[in-house]
Parts: sequence; structure tokens; C-alpha cells
Amino acid sequence: MELKQQHSQLALVSMVLLMIWLVISPVVACPTDGRDCKSCIRNELKFSCPPCAPILRCMARCLWGGNSRYDCVKRCDCNPGYPTLSDCKRCMLKCKCSCMG
Repeated sequence: MELKQQHSQLALVSMVLLMIWLVISPVVACPTDGRDCKSCIRNELKFSCPPCAPILRCMARCLWGGNSRYDCVKRCDCNPGYPTLSDCKRCMLKCKCSCMG
């Protein structure tokens, strides 16, 4: 009985710690002014994945234009037919910034 109670307390503590981590991690990931996000994106485009720059710029224009992420990913076309949806997905997987702000 005592072992079962310890197990449930451990599970509760683990759950609370997980919840705190989930709440804090996005806040720590990026300051509210977005400077680190812009730096991360700029560095990714410049150094890590230059071929993806036009595709990601297209995606950024779509997102910053007020469209939903779903619409931008589904559409993802700045020129007729290019980039294709698979091009966008490949670049989005390759060039990421862990910024939630």
C-alpha cells in the first residue's frame, strides 16, 4: 500500500514538473521582442540552408501577411507551381529555429 502511494506521489510530482517545463520552455526559447528569432532565421538562411532561402522567404511572406500556417503550408507558391509543397516541407524540416515567441 505504501509503495503504491509513493508511486502515485512520484507520478504527480513528475506531472507537475512536466507542466512547469512545458510552460516555461517557450518563454525561455525566444524573448518577446523576437530579436533572437530573427537572428536564428537569418543565420539558418545564410549558413545552414541557402538553397531554401527563397522558399522560406515565400513562406514567411505568407505567414507574416496574416494567413494561417495551414493555408501557407498548403499553398506555398510564390511563383506558379514553384516551390512545390514537397520543396517547402523539405526546407521546413531542414532549416528550423526553436523559437516559439
